[in-house]
Amino acid sequence: MPHENVLTDLRRSYKDLTLSQKRIAELIVEDPEFVAFATVEKLASRLGVSPSTVVRFAYRVGLSGYPELQQRIRDIVRTQMRPSPNGDGKQSTEATHLGEGTIAKSLVHDSENLRATIARLSIGDLEHAVAILLQARWIYVAGGFASEALAKYVSVQLSRMSGRVSVLGGDANTAPMLLDITKDDALLAFSFPPYAARTLHTVTAAKDRGASIIAITDTLVAPVAQQVDVVLATNVSGIGLQNSLIAPMAVANALLNALAEQMPESTSRYDRLFRMMNEWHSFLLVDEGE
Repeated sequence: MPHENVLTDLRRSYKDLTLSQKRIAELIVEDPEFVAFATVEKLASRLGVSPSTVVRFAYRVGLSGYPELQQRIRDIVRTQMRPSPNGDGKQSTEATHLGEGTIAKSLVHDSENLRATIARLSIGDLEHAVAILLQARWIYVAGGFASEALAKYVSVQLSRMSGRVSVLGGDANTAPMLLDITKDDALLAFSFPPYAARTLHTVTAAKDRGASIIAITDTLVAPVAQQVDVVLATNVSGIGLQNSLIAPMAVANALLNALAEQMPESTSRYDRLFRMMNEWHSFLLVDEGE
């Protein structure tokens, strides 16, 4: 099992783990730095399980024991480490002129979320997601609660590029639209804590009908992650009452940009669309060349 596949294999086997083993898997995903350097006794104490449970978990995921599991996690942590811009072990920030209040802390926190997300992402997973969307006959985009706004944004951009898209929100049209999903279609689902039940139901229905599914969520062991083809994990912790959706928005934009690059026809469609909207006087600034 290659080092870079450890977390992916945990996701795939998650549903078959015992409750205690699931807690170990979740800790590995959420705090790999701790697992990388904690003794088996310390890890077991943190989770309130026995050391033998941790060892059995390592066997369960196909490894020779806890030392091999720990070495795999250390390798992942090392690849995710980045040298600081100023070389002194501290992250530089452009927000020092904003002081030390909540506004500055929020902006810095969002920046750190994005930086950590980029470090976690795999180019293989990103390219796989783009390939799925390119090959899909029709693309469905789903999100509940706050992430419904992300789903609508992505669906608008996709409609400008190809028109082969539908957004699955919280209204009564979701169920009838799900009846039309086939193995030739793709679903892009956004799901973050506290996780919308409707989004999970949507993913389950799409999976039952054979569609390819991409999840942009917060962890490789999130509820929707167990049923999808590609998981793009993004940091969404916030310093206030709401999640921070900066990182998932950036990942969504990256997918859209990659799709546009590989869809030459999207430029022509954009031109025709904005020519029509200019004729309708949709914008305050009109392109004089149209």
